Order: sequence, then structure tokens, then C-alpha cells
Amino acid sequence: MNYNKVILDSKTALFTVLGVMTVLSLRQIENSSLGYPDADRILMDGVFLLDFMRDFPITHIYDYTINYFGQYPALSIGYRPPFFPFVEAIFNGIFGINMWSSRLALLAFYLVGIVAWFKLISRIFDWQTAFAATLVLVTTPFIAKWGWYTMAELPVLSMGLLAGYLFYRYTETDNPSYLYSTAVVFSLACWTKQTAVFLVLWFAIFSLMQGNLLNYVKRREFWISTAIVLITLMPLAAITLWLGKQNLAQSLGENEGHYHLARLSWDNLTLHFVKLKQYHLTLPLLIMSIAGAIAALIQKDRKILYPLALLLGTYLFFTYLVGKNERYPIFWIPVFCLFAVLPLYYLKHKVAGYMLMSAAILGLVVFQTYKIYNQPPNYATGYDEAAQFVLDNQQLPTVFVDAYNNGYFTYFMRALDEEKSTYVLRADKLLTSSSIFPDNWLDVHAHSVSDINKLLDEYGIDLIVIENRDVSGIEIHKKFREYLKKGPFKLLKTIDVESSRPVLQNQQLLIYRYLNRKPATENYLQLRLPVVGQTIKVPIKKNRREAQTESRSVE
Repeated sequence: MNYNKVILDSKTALFTVLGVMTVLSLRQIENSSLGYPDADRILMDGVFLLDFMRDFPITHIYDYTINYFGQYPALSIGYRPPFFPFVEAIFNGIFGINMWSSRLALLAFYLVGIVAWFKLISRIFDWQTAFAATLVLVTTPFIAKWGWYTMAELPVLSMGLLAGYLFYRYTETDNPSYLYSTAVVFSLACWTKQTAVFLVLWFAIFSLMQGNLLNYVKRREFWISTAIVLITLMPLAAITLWLGKQNLAQSLGENEGHYHLARLSWDNLTLHFVKLKQYHLTLPLLIMSIAGAIAALIQKDRKILYPLALLLGTYLFFTYLVGKNERYPIFWIPVFCLFAVLPLYYLKHKVAGYMLMSAAILGLVVFQTYKIYNQPPNYATGYDEAAQFVLDNQQLPTVFVDAYNNGYFTYFMRALDEEKSTYVLRADKLLTSSSIFPDNWLDVHAHSVSDINKLLDEYGIDLIVIENRDVSGIEIHKKFREYLKKGPFKLLKTIDVESSRPVLQNQQLLIYRYLNRKPATENYLQLRLPVVGQTIKVPIKKNRREAQTESRSVE
């Protein structure tokens, strides 16, 4: 009877955590202005894979992909793995191409990861500790906010936690099926984001701590699992080597400009601990984590070895990597959340202490929830309105955009256009090209007004969308804006951008018509893509709307 009660309580605890997590991660789900750098590319990747599955161009995959990118130049397929966008595509297919359906896809990953972490901590400690640790995790502001944008952080964290649960079950049972499952989920985690390869460190460090590493290596299932991983990841490795110039620079140090710290320098060795305090944990959570870790040491509790191995693996791997974005070592945050609640486990036979610790954890959860709702999501309005205006007013299906937030504009151009009729041409691909940052691997392709005119004439540009304030700092983009004010252009629409993102504040979207538009003479787009180290040549295909509108006079 008591056992059934415990099972019921455990399930109720898990559903409570999942309910809190869902409410926090789906904040403002109806708001299509929420945005984050790179999230627009992952949104567009999901739409691309949906279109790919619908068109099923199995005999000309490469041509289809580069042609699609030529029309909607906001993809990151190749630079980023496609597993999360693939799940996005399924949700887009069911619920329609919109941001909220993509966020539901993200939520699906998140649910899997939280269930895996709850079950893992339940096995290592007990369900009460799992409940407290997981509740603290889902209310940690740094974790919660990644449910608001279509970024890969929560999907890859979730896949990593699922792989971690399966490997732990293997160490408990020696059942080969758990190791095979670990291999499959590990591979999918890498297909979600390449940084998931660090999970090998987690498993290896724990096996060393347990003294079982050599024993595991001798087993038949280890080599079968290794073969599964190698076979499933070889295509990803080939794609990364082929199209991963920026990925390799961020990881191995080819690019020193924005990322480089000497690996053995004090700044590099301590950087992620600084980020832990600045970004990852609230101050009360940090203090409670330190106290819990000290309590575990005093207790000489070997049960912390598995989560500790995750912490060490995360630190070693992401300290070695050249890229230092605070998003990357997200994997160690669950460990600190566990440490914070460990005194609850140690005090379970001391009523007063247990009640006091429970109150402290509840206070932490309430405080962190308050912090989440006190932190407004990043947003920028107007880009969907601009895309709809272009679709309603264009005379030819080619729009030229010069905007920092060009990815969201491109996404809305596709999301609002079921016919996939319009080509989006980007100034930062045709006037200039660079990688990640405007000044990184910069190549300037146009230098004068005559170069701008030549470009507009070659592609028969009709409408032009710009952010009125150039943030690139590159001379030709400033010159382009000046020319739009003085040259043969008519301002059709001004849209005020409201944004919480500093780079997009005090911006306006201006939509011009090129009055000297000429019939397009260029049949191909030549796009320089420094981020993947490629230059591609894409044919521009005429479609029905172009055929119907070529004869219309220019307003």
C-alpha cells in the first residue's frame, strides 16, 4: 500500500514539474515578434525540411538545397545539423508554418529531457530529490528562456540527458540494449548539435571513476555500439568538414578575432566559472549549490560521481573549445541544480531540517519564477508586416533586403507565401559577404553607386527593404542608404520597429520601389558563403507571377 502511494506521489511530482516547465517555456507563444540571433535560421531550416519532404527531390538533393537557399538565403543546414529542424518540420506540417508550431517542437525535446533527468536522479537518489532538483532546473531563468526561441540549446541538452540516463541504466544492469540505445541517442544528440560529442567524456570519466572503463571496452556490445556511432555520425563528420569552416574555427582556433583565448591562460581556465555566476545560475542557486556540494563531500557520497562526471566533462570540453558563448556549456546547469537540493536528501530523517530545506527550495523556485517573468523576452516587431507588404505590392517576385534582422524577414517571406513565389536577395551576400560578424572574413563586392545600379539592374530588383540605420559599419551599406534617399527610388512604406534588442532599437523598416527597374539580365545568383567556405551559383527561375507582372508598368 505504501509502495503504491510512493509511485503515485512520484508520478504526481513528475507531472507537476512538466506542468511548470510547459507554462514557463511557452510564455508568449502567440507572439511572432520574439526573436534571437540564429533562431531565425533554425526556423527557416525547419521550413526547408518541410518543403523538402513535400517535394521529395531525392534525385537532385544538392541542387534543390542550393536553389532553395538562393531563394530564401537564411538557412543554416550544413553549418548546423538537421535533427531539431526535422522535428520542427513535422510540427510545421501538422500545425502550419508559424513560430508557435516550431516552439511546440522544441517543447517536445524539452519534455523528453526533463523526464530523463527526473528518472536519472530518482534512480541515483530518490524521487523527492529528483522532484526538487528538476523543479529548480526548469525554473532557472537561463534554462527557461531557451524555450522562447527556436535555438538548439534545450534540444541538445535534452538529448544529452536522455543519453545520460540510458548509459547509467547500462552501468546498473549490464544490459547491452541500454548501451545500444545510448549509442543511438548519442548519435541523434550530435545530429542535434555537434557539441554533444562531449558526452563521450561524461561516460568515460564516470567509467574511470568506477574503475570499469577497461572492462567495458572488452565487451562485445561496446564495439557494436561504437560501430553504430561511427556509421551514423560519418555523414555528419563529412558535412562538417565540407561546410563547417566557421564551426572548425570556433572549435579548433582557426579564427582568433572574436573567440581566441590561450587555452592554458587563467582567463580561459576560469571563464566558464565566471559565466556560471553571470549567466547560468541565480545568486541564491549558486550559494545553495556550493553548500550542497560541500555537504556531499562531508557525507563522502559516491552517488554524486555520475553528475560530477557530467560537470567535469562539460568543463574540460568547453574550456578546450575556442568558442566561448555562454550557451555552449548549458549541460552542467542540471548538476548545480542537483547540488542545491542535496541537503534535502541528507536531512530526510530529520524532520525540522527537512522542512527547513524544503522551504528554502520552495523559496528558490518562487524567486526564480519571479525572475523569469521579470525578464522580458527578446522581440522585434515589424518584419512580418514588411514581408506581407512586399507580397501584396510587388510587381516582380524579387525583393532586395539590407537588414541586420534579415533572417526573420526571410522567414516571414516564406511563411506568408504558400506559393513560394518570391526571391529574397540579401545585401550582405551581394554587396558584401562575411561570416557571423560583419567584419569577420569580410569580402566587399560593391564599391560605388554604379556597382549598386549594376546589381539592381542585373536582377531586375523591384522592391527594396532596409533598416534605416546601418549597424554593419561597412561603407557600401551606408552609401546604399544615402543613394536610396537621393536616387530613382520611391518610399512606399515606413514601419517603426519596436524591440528589446539594443541593435534593433530606434530602427525603422523602409520599403522602396526602384523606379528605373529594368528587365533582369542575370539568370544566376553567385553567393559567397564564408561561414561554410563555399561560393555557390544558383539559377533564378521565372515563375507564374513574374510572367504575369513583367508587362505591368512601374508605378
